[in-house]
Amino acid sequence: MLETARTRTPPAADCRPILDRINALPTIPLVAQQVGELISDPRSDVTRIVNALRGDQSLTAKILKLVNSPYYSIPGGVSDIGRAVSVIGFNTLHQLVLTVSVFEALRGPRGGAVLDPKELWKHSLGCGLVADIVARRVKHPQPDTCFTAGLLHDVGKVALLHAAPEPFLSAVTHARDKQVPLHDAERAFGLPAHDQVGTQLARKWRFPQKIAAPIEHAYKADPRDRAGLPPNLHPVVDMVMLANQICRRFAIGDSGEGVVPEVDKNLLERLGLLGYDVESLRGELLHAIERSKAFRDLFESS
Repeated sequence: MLETARTRTPPAADCRPILDRINALPTIPLVAQQVGELISDPRSDVTRIVNALRGDQSLTAKILKLVNSPYYSIPGGVSDIGRAVSVIGFNTLHQLVLTVSVFEALRGPRGGAVLDPKELWKHSLGCGLVADIVARRVKHPQPDTCFTAGLLHDVGKVALLHAAPEPFLSAVTHARDKQVPLHDAERAFGLPAHDQVGTQLARKWRFPQKIAAPIEHAYKADPRDRAGLPPNLHPVVDMVMLANQICRRFAIGDSGEGVVPEVDKNLLERLGLLGYDVESLRGELLHAIERSKAFRDLFESS
């Protein structure tokens, strides 16, 4: 049993061995990287992308299951990956390939009563759904990207459950007992910050910048702290940060954090939502969770 409640805080330690263990985690399938490269290539067509996907029948089957779920509500459904691409588009297809690949690579971490990995994924799913809802409300051109960015922004926490379960669960317990940010507790227990871990994985797995940016920057409330981030990616980071705050306030899943945040009015203002009733999101979010059963099945079967 890995529950380590009320453990005395140890001195800070060198976290390089843990980062080495993170780097040794399974990679996402080669076909997922190939699909990303093909989609980024303006010369690519549906045939080349479909041929790449057909090299991994398991991945293709999972993508088709998601495409045919109530979340996408495609009339009559689709049975062929080529038809799916023509309906949902290249960008959404890439988001689904990344999502399925990450869930497979990080399947089955150990947790326990301190932090159930399925509840952590449920929180992440909630963040993706809220980011999608907000993106549509502010008329962002790629709400599907915002959904995936929200879904994967805490991937570093799942990775830490794999690579360093005992100290990470101790850090979660400490954060809750002391009511301090998880970042502070991670530092106290000699761990790399979960967003640092997630950023390392995003580079290893060659995530597109629009997905990697929120992983690295979604805990930086002040845009001036987001060094090197292109201006067009700040809204995606802001939407994911807002989604995280809202899901923690609504207790959607379990983020592992020790503090329930206030919704940042600066975020709302930057997104053009100042004065928007955040509480009104609750019903829309709960309905979206019901429609996203296929995504929940993806991590509940892990």
